[in-house]
Amino acid sequence: MSAKLKVDELRAELSHRGLNTSGTKPTLVRRLDAALRKEKREAEASDKADSLTDGVSKGAKKRRKDAAGDAMVENAEEDEGGNKEEKRVTMTKKNGAVLDPFLPDHIKSSFHVLNKGEEMYSATLNQTNVGNNNNKFFVIQALESDDGIRYMVYHRWGRVGVRGQDKLLGPYTSQEAAIHEFEKKFYDKTKNQWCLRKEFKCHPKCYTWLEMDYTDSENGTVMHCYNAEKLPLGKLSKSTILKGYDVLRRISEVIAQSDRKKLEELSGEFYTVIPHDFGFRKMRMFHFSSLVCEFVIDSPSKLKRKLEMVESLAEIEIATKLLKDDSETQVVLMLKDDPLYCRYEQLHCELSPIEADTNEFAMVKKYLLNTHAKTHSGYRVDIVQIFKISRKGELECYGKFSSTKNRMLLWHGSRLTNWTGILSQGLRIAPPEAPVTGYMFGKGVYFADMFSKSANYCCASSQLRDGVLLLCEVALGEMAELLAADYNADRLPKGKLSTKGVGATAPDILDSQVLEDGVVVPLGTPKEQNNLQCSLLYNEYIVYNIEQIRMRYVIHVLFDFKN
Repeated sequence: MSAKLKVDELRAELSHRGLNTSGTKPTLVRRLDAALRKEKREAEASDKADSLTDGVSKGAKKRRKDAAGDAMVENAEEDEGGNKEEKRVTMTKKNGAVLDPFLPDHIKSSFHVLNKGEEMYSATLNQTNVGNNNNKFFVIQALESDDGIRYMVYHRWGRVGVRGQDKLLGPYTSQEAAIHEFEKKFYDKTKNQWCLRKEFKCHPKCYTWLEMDYTDSENGTVMHCYNAEKLPLGKLSKSTILKGYDVLRRISEVIAQSDRKKLEELSGEFYTVIPHDFGFRKMRMFHFSSLVCEFVIDSPSKLKRKLEMVESLAEIEIATKLLKDDSETQVVLMLKDDPLYCRYEQLHCELSPIEADTNEFAMVKKYLLNTHAKTHSGYRVDIVQIFKISRKGELECYGKFSSTKNRMLLWHGSRLTNWTGILSQGLRIAPPEAPVTGYMFGKGVYFADMFSKSANYCCASSQLRDGVLLLCEVALGEMAELLAADYNADRLPKGKLSTKGVGATAPDILDSQVLEDGVVVPLGTPKEQNNLQCSLLYNEYIVYNIEQIRMRYVIHVLFDFKN
């Protein structure tokens, strides 16, 4: 099979697998054949392990240890995290639709996705079943030649995260014949009619249609690049992301019931809607003579991790929409040949750098250094730059809270992928579809008075050391103080404006600095509060109305992880 490929195609296949692309054609063929044999062995080993798993006695199932499962998922997610080199995929977009990245180059250069009226004949399907170790995709595309006289139908299928196999059908002499073949395959795989896909109904042992996000106003040929680790099947639409939230909400309702079978089923549904690249790892495995479903979302900690992941996907979706914006302002700025400034303007917020020899810089630096907790000693942080921020419309919204008593300058950290959304749209509260139990004190915006507590949410690593945090003026008013988690804390008692999750250690309030406008900066050194029986190590502050937040500073930091 490899010998039939052209040299460029061989090199593309090897590059996709992260292998050396140098050498003569016979060398490239041998290298690719070896890689394909290895992939086949791994797939067969995975299938054999799965059949062994299915044969475990019911008694063993009852003896499984959930705690062990939690630990294994944490290890698995670490393997998928920041210590891996990003796997990037480049996709070609023609006439408003993205061609599958693994189409042969000669097809990409002369065909585009068939478009008839409002219909783009391209479908991405996915199916995950944890118990059966299924995690597979199916892509269908009807293609039309650029001269409009030939038609093809393309299929690609396999395990999520690998290229899989593909098939090119045709050529067809009519548009109708290609559409018929496309719709027939879509129905065979999903048991849904293509024309009714917006009312899609899932069926057992069938694929689910995923609504992708590649729509924009560009009509030419454009190259799109995305991180295949985070988005193994491509960019998901907002509606698909909201479905992910909804599945997590249903999982949260079942976790307390300890219904293992239902949790396994719902976990598969979540991985179907929000595709994950698990490679060829078994989705169910043995541990200490107990059957542990490694990838079942069966605890609050696993739920929280998946919730954070979906939140990041939502932020990526916002960033994608921002990049697609073709408003007059963007066009004018592009004509000035300054695309970077154009992107800055699209954020609708003013960022002004603060000089290092100013009192403001010194205040922020002192706050950062003093509130780096002892329990977060695995890294130190250097300030790269501090910006004052003024977001369009935010000051007007904050106006009615600007004279509220108990306004504090507090930290908020988030991963890099979230900042386009945060700067352009502000800090937001989770949507109704999100589960309440994923948030310790209900759905709100969370802040801290300890720098390192917020810095941990930057999710930096030794490979990705940059982090961004906010210092926000938060109108807390009268606070409902809680010593333990309360998922319904957003139902504030009368007269309360916010919740404070009280921690065992907090900055010494006597050393706080009060700014000219009355805002309190809790930059004192940490002090233990021994008289309180707290479940939290450090304070958390939560508001449930985004109008109580005013962004004041953006801090770009560089993490230095200790060996």
